[in-house]
Amino acid sequence: MKWNKGKITLMSMAIKILRKNFLLFLAISVFWFILPALVPSSAAFNFGDLLKELEVPEKQQTQSKKKSEQKKPPQKEEAGGLLGLGKALGLDKNTTNIIDKSARALQSLRPIQYKEEAALGGAIATQVFSRFGGSYNDQSLLKYVNLIGNSIAMFSDRSNIPYHFAILNNSQPNAFAAPGGYIFVTIGLLKKIKNEAELAGVLGHEIAHISQKHTLKTLQRSKRLQGISELTMAAMDKDPKMFSDIIDNISKTLFEKGLDKNLEYEADKIGTEYAFRVGYNPSGLNDFLKTLNKIQGSQESIFFKTHPSPRDRINKLSRNVLPNYRGTSAYPKLSSRFEFETRGKL
Repeated sequence: MKWNKGKITLMSMAIKILRKNFLLFLAISVFWFILPALVPSSAAFNFGDLLKELEVPEKQQTQSKKKSEQKKPPQKEEAGGLLGLGKALGLDKNTTNIIDKSARALQSLRPIQYKEEAALGGAIATQVFSRFGGSYNDQSLLKYVNLIGNSIAMFSDRSNIPYHFAILNNSQPNAFAAPGGYIFVTIGLLKKIKNEAELAGVLGHEIAHISQKHTLKTLQRSKRLQGISELTMAAMDKDPKMFSDIIDNISKTLFEKGLDKNLEYEADKIGTEYAFRVGYNPSGLNDFLKTLNKIQGSQESIFFKTHPSPRDRINKLSRNVLPNYRGTSAYPKLSSRFEFETRGKL
């Protein structure tokens, strides 16, 4: 049989495509099998687990306080940085006060440390559980969501913190990301998902909110919190009202007002990239938004009040994001595996 150059070229291209797709599928399959060894079992959590994690017995607190007092004798606290500079230089009282106020304003702009972020996130997480039906009781499904979520978190821009994923027993499609690495999806949302790439896109979006500290940035810009010189565990312990105000502020943002639209668009873009880094088809989030666009108006959910319209998000992704992923149409969506892992559990 004679083969001309055209046929040989086409055949070579076909072999290259098959080889590339096989290696891609093999890579994501191998990663799937080794991931359980990399992800700690404590990553999966429910309401009971969270309460145990946050609970510190009063006796233990008292003992810790006594030990701390014994180790550290009372000392005069000296102001650091610009604080106290005016006094040290012998400036007049007015000038000293101006310098101190400026110093406190600068301090309030400092990034919130992870210890404080996790404390705020834990408090918000308890509210999420109580407001939205508590945990959905299926450990196998919870493990599956954690495997997908942690695989994406490992490839995020903030992989150095622990991430915890929970399923809420709520029929409305919704998802939340609380500071500190707490991420929630409702059972109603999981029922609308068609494949693993869509789930990866949704979780990638929520992980992006945490990696980019969207809620914390919104919190620090809040007018209600202006004048707070520092946000530390010590400061929050001394002023319970301040802690309560901060939690109230975050709650209203997540459950009523929503984040700024541009932050949501940014999370769509970055979340798509995170899912792609693992090896998923980058169209997953966009495909899921198309489903949400179809049901908007026919199904009630606060999701539609706290997020830009699915249509606007689809347009942004289609015009500004997905064109950057040319040649990825063969990347896996894993519909069969999603169906197998969720069969009889949703």
